[in-house]
Amino acid sequence: MKVGVAGLGLIGGSLALALKARHRVIGFDIDPKAGDAARAAGIEVVGTLDGLLPCDAVIVATPIGAVVTTLQALASRAGAAVLLDVASVRSPVEAFASSALTSCRIVGFHPMAGRSGSGFAAASATLLEQRPFLVVPTARSDAAAMALAGTLARDAGGVVTVCSAAQHDRIVAVLSALPLAFASALAVTAAETLDGNLADFSGPGFADSTRVALTSPDLGGALLLANAENVRVAFARARAILDEVDQAIAAGDAAALNAILERAAEARRKLDRAPRK
Repeated sequence: MKVGVAGLGLIGGSLALALKARHRVIGFDIDPKAGDAARAAGIEVVGTLDGLLPCDAVIVATPIGAVVTTLQALASRAGAAVLLDVASVRSPVEAFASSALTSCRIVGFHPMAGRSGSGFAAASATLLEQRPFLVVPTARSDAAAMALAGTLARDAGGVVTVCSAAQHDRIVAVLSALPLAFASALAVTAAETLDGNLADFSGPGFADSTRVALTSPDLGGALLLANAENVRVAFARARAILDEVDQAIAAGDAAALNAILERAAEARRKLDRAPRK
């Protein structure tokens, strides 16, 4: 299969590296340095978005704010190519797909993976292994396009989960946006409350809990703002649980506090027990 990748950052670069073992992969990025780095890693790189066509599929892996404009630029000349996008918020793509040319085929293709680094330099062929790929149908999806998305997700090492756009955005609000907000709050609170260098005091628990605070501010801000309604619902639920903890501490109620902590521990244990399909 011939696969184009528009955007050679962390996710696009990782997809390109993972897929090139089984497919002919061609990449494009508006940043020449990203293109040069990808080319040095053995990826065929072209100088224009149109240079990705014709192909069987184009994966749009640009920043969130550029996903729809990139899909728009491809839609009228994609031909039979399936357009896949890794956007972490589905509603803007949903709106575009609903009004796109009927000849277009568009499928959401969001791997739940990442790391604190950014750009092609942080990309890895193994980043997506055994990670969930949320494959989201749109108004311009058909069975063949969905099957192709599933094939590419598995070829990249991922585990396919099909979900609706609304479900996707609720999931991402809780599993990506909420951890980012909490990690940011924890990092800033610690830095502004404790004297000295945090590295002098903290252990691995603090480092693990604040890792996602290293997310690029542009990426993190877009993740929070583009999915604002779902994010705020997640915040409200988290605040309610923090209030339970606060009230148990204020009352000196060890039994209530232990019950909350056990709920949390059991929820976390389910993550380790979850089977990979």
